[in-house]
Amino acid sequence: MKSEMKNNQSPKINDEMIVSIVSLAATGVNGVARISLRITDEIMDKLYLASTIKGVKIAREPEGLMIWVYLITEPGVDIIKVSNAVQKKVKVAVEAMAGFQVAAVNVRIEGSGI
Repeated sequence: MKSEMKNNQSPKINDEMIVSIVSLAATGVNGVARISLRITDEIMDKLYLASTIKGVKIAREPEGLMIWVYLITEPGVDIIKVSNAVQKKVKVAVEAMAGFQVAAVNVRIEGSGI
């Protein structure tokens, strides 16, 4: 069962909504080919309290949301620049659309041009 996380605004925002925001923001960055779909996501969701869905992992911490994004980049891109751009765009999007404070956005590049 997915947990409901409350922000300081009226609507309840669940994990799937935040994952959608993260996915849209990340794939909107030039150089990102797609979100990496991991076989272990479902297993990890059962083992840990954090929610892991479709290449995005979210954990609610006292200091804010911890977000992990697993990506496939386009061939030949500067991975550091792409990662930094994803971090910034995801943070801004989640804070603006969901109203949650984001403590960290961790980007893991799973491959390039696959």
